[in-house]
Amino acid sequence: MTTQMSTVERLVARFDHHDPGFTPDTAVAVHRGLRERGEPVHSEAHGGFWVLARYRHVFAALKDHGRFSSASGVFFPRAADQPRFAPLEYDPPEHTAFRSLMRPALAAAAVRAVEPRIDELAAEVVRPLVRRGSADLVAELTTTLPLAVLATTIGFSAAARGAILDLTRTTWASMASGGQFWPQFAALLDAEIARARGPHDGSYLAELVRTRVDGAPVPDEQLRVMLVAFAIAGHETTMNTTGHLLWRLAGDPELAARVLPDARHRLAAVDETLRLDAPVDHGSRVTTEDVVVGTTTLPRGSRVLLAVGAANRDPDEFTAPEEFRLDRGAARHLSLGQGIHYCLGAQLGRRQITAVLAELAAAPPMRLDGPVERHYANGRHLNLAALPVRFGR
Repeated sequence: MTTQMSTVERLVARFDHHDPGFTPDTAVAVHRGLRERGEPVHSEAHGGFWVLARYRHVFAALKDHGRFSSASGVFFPRAADQPRFAPLEYDPPEHTAFRSLMRPALAAAAVRAVEPRIDELAAEVVRPLVRRGSADLVAELTTTLPLAVLATTIGFSAAARGAILDLTRTTWASMASGGQFWPQFAALLDAEIARARGPHDGSYLAELVRTRVDGAPVPDEQLRVMLVAFAIAGHETTMNTTGHLLWRLAGDPELAARVLPDARHRLAAVDETLRLDAPVDHGSRVTTEDVVVGTTTLPRGSRVLLAVGAANRDPDEFTAPEEFRLDRGAARHLSLGQGIHYCLGAQLGRRQITAVLAELAAAPPMRLDGPVERHYANGRHLNLAALPVRFGR
């Protein structure tokens, strides 16, 4: 207990998301300590930055893209060769242009069009695991289904699907160490762009590489920073949210009995998982002018970490914030962002997860079948290493 408390105290006094002591097990206490400071907290780590941990502060910053800019990147520290991912790491008007090009793949109409295929893919993945009677749901479900859906919605090839997961892991490790990852990822994306310029296969990607803006094709550099965002964000958040919800259901038979048979409860459970187990603990911005938060002035040019994981458990915003509740009503969590950077793929991600839950509703009860290890990739992405379960009473 003494060791854990000293770790928490150290991280509250000098927060560092890359500190080995910042883990999913310590994060709740660290977040609480940061919130209870009330005001923005300054850390000297990584050249110095401010942490916002109260819901009202994080919400306001997410909505205020004019004073809290994304154009210096939301990831920090950054890898040596890291480009800015679109549209998240851009401000208007570049952000607006990128988002208009990316929106068609993930708009409501596009998601409705692929819903039957999502249901088919969920069945193809889940049913063999249920028949077998046991599975590692991370290796065999939560990592595979989102990548398969990417192929359907974006048009990535089978070869790209096989590489994206490993390249994403390399990306997070490179950011944390200041290494390099972009040449490998760019090579994969260039191969996908070249393939898409061949015979038109009807995919969004084939259409994107043929799009003209102001009479000119979209440059390859811009195609890459959009495609890397589709590749990473298109599977990472859904993968981690699905895993944490299934972990919770496998460990709580009573909750599973309430959630799985009821379509409304399935949706509520997705959002409550996003709130309690934020798949991305934080992002960052840079102030474009002096900004007063509470009674603290953040000077112009300050790096500001927006601690979404802490804000999502703020007792000033959520009653009984540590409890998993299906009756919270409209989602107010911040895990999918706010304002102009609200997650483009939110509807697609929810639809994938509810398709999995619908399949499990018809399966024998699911139980945990071994230890579950969680960790933060790149100090911020809440990952499950494995999720062993058994089906049957």
